[in-house]
Amino acid sequence: MMRENSTRAAGGDPGWLQRLIEIEARALDHPTAAPAVDSAPAIQRVAIFSEAFLPKVDGVTRTALLTLEHLRRTGREVLIFAPAPAPSQVDGIPVIQVPSLWLPDYPDTRVPLLWPRIWGVLSRFRPDLIHLFSPLCLGATGMIAGGALGVPVIANYMTDLPAYAERYGFGGVQRAFIGALRWLHNGCTLTLAPTRWTQTEIAGWGFRRLRVWGRGVDSTRFNPLRRSPEWRQRLLAGRDPQSLIALYVGRMAKEKDIQDLERIARLPGVALTLVGDGSHRRQMESFLNRDGRSACFLGEMLGDDLVQAYAAADVFVFPGARETFGQVVLEAMASGLPVIVANRGGPAALVVEGETGFICTVGDPQSYAARVQRLQDDPTLRTRIGQNARQFALVRPWSAVMQELEQHYQAAARLYGRFKRQQ
Repeated sequence: MMRENSTRAAGGDPGWLQRLIEIEARALDHPTAAPAVDSAPAIQRVAIFSEAFLPKVDGVTRTALLTLEHLRRTGREVLIFAPAPAPSQVDGIPVIQVPSLWLPDYPDTRVPLLWPRIWGVLSRFRPDLIHLFSPLCLGATGMIAGGALGVPVIANYMTDLPAYAERYGFGGVQRAFIGALRWLHNGCTLTLAPTRWTQTEIAGWGFRRLRVWGRGVDSTRFNPLRRSPEWRQRLLAGRDPQSLIALYVGRMAKEKDIQDLERIARLPGVALTLVGDGSHRRQMESFLNRDGRSACFLGEMLGDDLVQAYAAADVFVFPGARETFGQVVLEAMASGLPVIVANRGGPAALVVEGETGFICTVGDPQSYAARVQRLQDDPTLRTRIGQNARQFALVRPWSAVMQELEQHYQAAARLYGRFKRQQ
């Protein structure tokens, strides 16, 4: 799902936010065939601290929304702390809006401030567990509060902030960033990494008590059956109808390494199409549409538009090397697309080389073009890999992911119980 600017919430469509919440919640409507895990009986009240939240829509927000929907369905009481201007409630679940600052180049990214009122609200709520999503400023408050209240704290590691610092020219503070995150996460009962690749990386930084908690996909929504001639024409945008459509979905930002797609934009018979927006878009539009290169930028998409865009494409390309998971990659796989990703970061953990897609060398545009060319030249291979990718996604419903979360909640409760007995 694409990031959504906060301006949309204040615009002419006041109902978009509720529709988005309803769409996301439906991802839990498709149960796995595995037996359900019993809810942790001692955990009935959960406080969520989310460093990003609505009206911004990104991987952190979406995972937080699905988690609170799961908690609501299992009869838990939930309280959410999120940076303003978050909505005051989500499906009846109260949201405590924490004062925040916006970043000049990223107005929909908010930095929460230290807010003393959190302590009183949290003490009155009396949580059994605190769950942090991509913790930093707000998450640190939640971690400290968990220790003060004597309850387990789980933290999701979801954003590779040290890599972002390096990409934006602040490599000198990368070590300090890692140290701060290590202090924060090691102050929690458990840290959940989205892939084993990320788990291995942060373990090397000294993070302790790590578990893997992956992500799911709604393979009923993201489905090759949604393919349509109308949407194929939209993605082609006037280019040769016989072209192979190579699709990118994601934010237009430096850390996404979109420049590595430049050789694809030169391939004859290939229509490179990018969905998304961000501060880097104009620069990439200029770069990928000069000196013999050609690419079409369609802007942000949400809901059914995004679903149909995936289904209308032929292959999916995602060069971002700083992702801890790569939700868009799993959505593309569910849509029946062969995926081509970087050999660094979470997306590489989702791909079986030559079976569900291809893994390319970071910073090597030719390696991406060569894989796209191979899939263009061999339709049978393209079909087989797309079918394999779809099968990979089918066994990863969000309902199964939430069953795994219940196991992590129980493990955190047991582990924290042992800590307290040893004191």
